[in-house]
Amino acid sequence: MFTPGLLRSRLSLRQGRKPRNIPRRLPRRPTTHANRPRRAVKPFFGHPARRKVAGQLPSNAARYNPAVVLPVLQDVACRPPGFDSGPRSIEAVQVLRISITDRCNFRCLYCMPPEGVPWVPHEQILTFEEIRQVVRAAVQVLGIRRFKLTGGEPTVRRGVVDLVAMLRDIDGIVDLSLTTNASLLEQLAVPLKQAGLDRITVSLDSLRPERFRRITRSGDLARVLRGLDKAAEAGFRNTKINCVVMRHTNDDEVVDFARLTLDRDITVRFIEYMPLGDAAILHASRAVAGDETGPAGGCGAQDRGAEAFIGEDEFRPRIEAALGPLLPVPRQAEAGVGPATVYRLARGHPRGRIGFISAMSAPFCGTCNRLRLTATGLLRSCLFDGGEVDLRPILRDGSAWPARAIADAMARCVRLKPDVHSRHGNQQMSRVGG
Repeated sequence: MFTPGLLRSRLSLRQGRKPRNIPRRLPRRPTTHANRPRRAVKPFFGHPARRKVAGQLPSNAARYNPAVVLPVLQDVACRPPGFDSGPRSIEAVQVLRISITDRCNFRCLYCMPPEGVPWVPHEQILTFEEIRQVVRAAVQVLGIRRFKLTGGEPTVRRGVVDLVAMLRDIDGIVDLSLTTNASLLEQLAVPLKQAGLDRITVSLDSLRPERFRRITRSGDLARVLRGLDKAAEAGFRNTKINCVVMRHTNDDEVVDFARLTLDRDITVRFIEYMPLGDAAILHASRAVAGDETGPAGGCGAQDRGAEAFIGEDEFRPRIEAALGPLLPVPRQAEAGVGPATVYRLARGHPRGRIGFISAMSAPFCGTCNRLRLTATGLLRSCLFDGGEVDLRPILRDGSAWPARAIADAMARCVRLKPDVHSRHGNQQMSRVGG
């Protein structure tokens, strides 16, 4: 349930870069929305009868692999990322994903075993001030201006609202978002919005209460939907829903999820199942060699997890058969600079959009525009198997302002990005941040 409203395009502020040694200064955004007029919102599901249920590439991206179809880019002016040829370059990085905790109140099938995983000791987790130092360096030295807070589940970390306010106070940030399972959003949506959070992305893998509980092993769908309602009431726009599609688990719901976009101004993004950590062996039917690749040069997850994996080329036609063809959405019409290819339904006047993140069947490594910071301070160049750089020694060596050292570490890390990810991830997803 999201407030009806016209699709708003976000102004792109990344059409040019100042020299790296000149900090960007943008006007501070207000940190309260108390005086903002509110529109009436309708519930996520109609009452008493349920309503019909129901990406995007970086603006500087170019086609990397001719085997990968990227229709969203056909009519968009773009330049190649800095590492498309020659050395990797920090110039290509537009987003820093920051995991603020490895803890989560769900135990999703593709993320954790039923008993959970050992939590990282508190003293190894980055403090809010250390996170703030990393963000300041990224903004003021490198010109990175988009940040996403992840987990684990970021809302279970005490003081997350304070962290948002701390980061919002840094001049130059143009997009501060958070990925959540929405289980605590009913209580936190308003404070997070008032603290300055721009957007939320909600992980939601089923619209059926019992199935949702089975997938999450503990989740309450009604509570999640109330959280989405509260987020809409708080004024959040450009909300995204991420659905990990798994064969014989929830792949029969893709049409229901797509229907959400008919009367909701949201983006539903279908994500191919990825073998990370325990999920890599969750449905393993046979051993797979480390150098085995998929049809477009990917990691072969469709073979490793044969029972769970289902590719876009199989579930997308189901959506089009039921709801009609999909039309590419111009890049500028979608908030953020994520990896999804984004469409809308051609029939009628749908309010929302449909995205596909197909990292397994159609890798987009050549246009990757992000780095990841784990909760323990490791900069990771790739979600799967790239190199990493530890920031904790820099952050904890007593320097009052380690910005240059942090920036240099980021530049080193981006050079460790693989051409194409070729193995399943060796890190627990809850610690990397997805």
